[in-house]
Amino acid sequence: MNILFHCTFSDQAEWFKSLKKKFKGHNFFTIKDKVNYSNINVAIIWNLPNNIFKKLVNVRLIFSLGAGVDHITNLPSYNGIPIIRIKDPNMRERMFNHALSQILNFQLKLTHYQKAQQKKIWLGDSPTPQNKDLRIGILGLGYLGSFVAKKLQKLNYQIIGYKKTHSKLKLSFKVFTGKKINDFISSSDIIVSILPSTEATRDFIDKKFLKKMKKNSLLINIGRGDSLCEKDLLSHLKVNKNCYVSLDVFKKEPLSKKHNFWKHPNIIITPHVAAVSDIESSINYMHDRFVTFKRKGNIESDVNLKKGY
Repeated sequence: MNILFHCTFSDQAEWFKSLKKKFKGHNFFTIKDKVNYSNINVAIIWNLPNNIFKKLVNVRLIFSLGAGVDHITNLPSYNGIPIIRIKDPNMRERMFNHALSQILNFQLKLTHYQKAQQKKIWLGDSPTPQNKDLRIGILGLGYLGSFVAKKLQKLNYQIIGYKKTHSKLKLSFKVFTGKKINDFISSSDIIVSILPSTEATRDFIDKKFLKKMKKNSLLINIGRGDSLCEKDLLSHLKVNKNCYVSLDVFKKEPLSKKHNFWKHPNIIITPHVAAVSDIESSINYMHDRFVTFKRKGNIESDVNLKKGY
């Protein structure tokens, strides 16, 4: 088969080399090659420009090089081709580790000590809550969110979750749905957002959402950047000095050097690294799905287009 590979990762050369090694006997191309795009059967992509995508008229399967698929479904030329997104156990383990690091930073007041260190100030004793005393709300309970929730629960944190519709998943913690969103927000000491990017989630975390949060709280966004109204967040922080935020994703990436987030004392910024795809594990997953596709001649999409994820 003819396979088009494209991504914008810093380690794209390593991805390409590993893919060709695993998918032996198949022809690989990039947009730098002189290729007849109508001959491409499979696309393995991240952030492929629409002017190229629209030429893939005979593609029967698309692999997304990450958990998100909005970089495909938002393309004007996308027409419902089956999409397989990476469901990598190593990715969700990384996401859990990142979430836990930000929770502990808030819980143990590590940022306060770091700032004191810069000013050479020896702070006195400051009580910190036990795990059992913190209620963590997981916003979005998909493949990644449900895993993070379960792992945090094992560490004796109080866990609650929110999902727009009722879930078939059997979870050992309370899940709020639908109009119960306000109860979910106001009950959480820490909110971890792992929302996908859809029409329904765009600016989901807005001024109304933020106003319902506890005064002394932490918001962690490791889902998608467009789920947060950045303007509303900055306004909220002006009057809520004990609200802290950890952001790994943004509406526009890389984050502009002029953005007000950079110097805000209550915001921690990481450059979309909470759940970096593991090359070997991800490629093994894709190859298994590819073999199924070849054997059956078709494959069911991972993406519910009505929901957008």
